[in-house]
Formats: sequence, structure tokens, C-alpha cells
Amino acid sequence: MTINNKFLILPALLLLAGSAAAQQQLTLDWDAARRLAAERNPAVKAARASMEQAGFSYKAALNSYMPQVGLSHSVGWGGGPNGAQDTRWSAGVSASEDLLNLKTVSSVKTSRISKEKAEADYLSASASARQGLAGAFADLLFAQRRVEVQKKILNIRVENAKLIRLKYESGMESKGNALYTEALAENAGVSVKKAERQQVVAQRALLDAIGLEGAASVTAKGDIGVPSFELDEARVARALEKAPRIVSAKKTLEAAKERTESSRYYAYPTLRASQGLNWSGDSEFPQYTGWSLGLSLNIPLFSGGPTYYFNSLAAAKKAQAAAEENFRAEKISLGSALRSGYDDYLSAAETALASGSLLKANDERYKEAQIKYMAGKISFIDLENVEQNFVDSDLNQLDYARSAHSRKLALEQLLGVGIEE
Repeated sequence: MTINNKFLILPALLLLAGSAAAQQQLTLDWDAARRLAAERNPAVKAARASMEQAGFSYKAALNSYMPQVGLSHSVGWGGGPNGAQDTRWSAGVSASEDLLNLKTVSSVKTSRISKEKAEADYLSASASARQGLAGAFADLLFAQRRVEVQKKILNIRVENAKLIRLKYESGMESKGNALYTEALAENAGVSVKKAERQQVVAQRALLDAIGLEGAASVTAKGDIGVPSFELDEARVARALEKAPRIVSAKKTLEAAKERTESSRYYAYPTLRASQGLNWSGDSEFPQYTGWSLGLSLNIPLFSGGPTYYFNSLAAAKKAQAAAEENFRAEKISLGSALRSGYDDYLSAAETALASGSLLKANDERYKEAQIKYMAGKISFIDLENVEQNFVDSDLNQLDYARSAHSRKLALEQLLGVGIEE
């Protein structure tokens, strides 16, 4: 096989490989990927189930305010010294209700706070899943674009190798330059294969982030331009009040405060009302015999031990103090992360935009250098330098744009943008 045939066959093989990979494609834009992940992502489904569990637990706790009603029906047998046997039937209905029990009230409040915290935790999990999904989606977009860029570079290298080989065979170029351009073309072919493997890895990562199994391949559709994002102090202030991680920390603090109050309630009296209707007799359906109505007041003195109340209250106060400091630290951390993250985003976005201008300039310089080289006005070394600058700019532009996307996604996660948004 000649060198010329070698470089003609290589792009054809790459095209055939691309055709085979295109079979059984699942094509998704961002909205389609997001909707699928909201339905299929295991982490999102688990967090949603935990949130719903907390909701049901709160509804169950509300029943503590309701009267407790019970029915009973029994039969018993007995005998005396003379051998006589007696059968006794009884039936009854009873109801009781707490008129004063602050511990029950506190328990219901704690259950409500747990429900609200679970809702915030779900939003945090949703935001985390969205960042993972969006990152995988962007990775695939850029991997697809990198394959295109590497193929374009391969075509440039192959054409240059052919040109320099012809000029060498015509005695107008050195053998070393001909071998060098052919080596560059060969390396460009390897880079195409590497980019295609990275694309397959990115496809798997996106399918994992969505929660899909068994799909052969996936293609992402979207924009890889430099994303826009605005963050001012007003938005930071809103995030410091409403971001899921802040709400979760706030609910943890509220729960700690409620546990402190509940510890105090151990020393409070409780009042309970009860009433009942009772039947008894020697038949299965005995006649009515009586009723009962009562109030029960309980005043704890040393419930749990002589020092239980004081030590449990002190422990609850310390837990509340820790929760207050953790809440304050969470707000400080989020505010700093948002401001620093936005600065990082601005730097990445500005770099990507400037890189785009440099890419256009190097593209034009390369076209001009080709014309000058064919006219004999510049050397092969000059042409190669301009070509390499163009290639580097094309690849760097992808990296800079991807960095800007990553910074934006990190900010959205901090703000609590969920997978449903």
C-alpha cells in the first residue's frame, strides 16, 4: 500500500465506523433528557420517596390530636367449689383524648418540621442530579463536537501530507518535511479514534445520569456556545433565604429548638379525658349495665430519674446551639461559594469569548498562509506554525467553552435549580 492510498483509506474507515455507531441512536435535547431523568434517575426517585414518606408520617402524627376509640367483646368461663360453671360475656366501647399534653404537640411539630426538611432535601437532591445530568449532557455535546474538530484536523493533515509528498516527489520540498506531515496525519487519525472513544464514554455517562439501561447509543442536541448567566447581590440574598441547603439547615435548627421545648415538657402535667359504655351478662349480647366518664391528671416528679430532666434539657440546649452555628456557617459558605463561583464563571466566559475571536483570526491566517505557501512566499516551517496555531485554537476553544458551562452549572446547583426546571 502506498502512502497516498493509506491516507485515502483512513478517512473511509473512519466514516464506516461512524455509520455503524449511528445505528440504534437515541437522540435527546436538554428538555427531553431532563424529563427522562426526573422519571428514571434513581437518586431523584429515592429522594422523592423519602419526601413522600415524611409527608405520610406527618399525616399519621396529626392523629395524635384525635380521640382514641376502641371496641371490645369477650367471653369467659369459671366455676365454684360445688362444680357449678359460669359463662360471662362482656362488651364495651371506650374513647379517650388528651386535653393537655404538650409533648404530643411538640411531637406533631417535629414531624411537620421533618416533612419540610425532607422537601428541602429533595430539592437539594434534585439540584445535584440536575448538575450531574447537565454535566453529562454537556460532556456529550462537547465530545461530539471534538470528534468533528478532530476529523476536520485529520482532513487538513491528510491533504497537507498529499501536497507535501507531491512537492517532494517534484523536487520542491524536503523528504523530512514530507515524512513530518505524514506523521502528523497519522497522529491526527489516532486523535480521531481517541475522540470517538471519549464520545462513547460520554454517552454511557449521560445514560447513567438519566437512569437508562440497555440503550445502545445516545446523541445530544444543543448549543455549545458560551452560556450567559447573571448573578447580583439581590439574587444572592434570595438564595441565602430560599436555597434548598439553607432551608434544610434552617429546618434542622427548628427541629433542635423544638427538641429543647420538648425536653422542658417532661416536667409539665398532662390531662386526659376518657369515657366508656360497658355491657356484661350470661349471653353473647348482654344487657346494658353501666358507663364511665373520667379525667386523669398526671404530674411527673422524677420521670426517668432524679437528674433526667435537667441533663436532657442541657443536652438539647447544646444541640440547639450547635445547630445555630451550623446554620450560620451554611449561610456564610453559600454566600462565599456563590460570589466566588460567579467570578470564576465570568473569567471562564470571557476567556472562551476571547478564544473564539482568536480562533477566527487563526482560521483566516491559515487560509492566507496556504495561498502564500503555494505562491512560494513563505516556507514550510512558517506554514506549519500557522497551521498548528489554528489547530490549537480550535481545540482550546472547546475546552474554554466547556469550562464556562461547568462554572454555570455549579452556580445553578448552589442556587438549587432542580431537575424539573
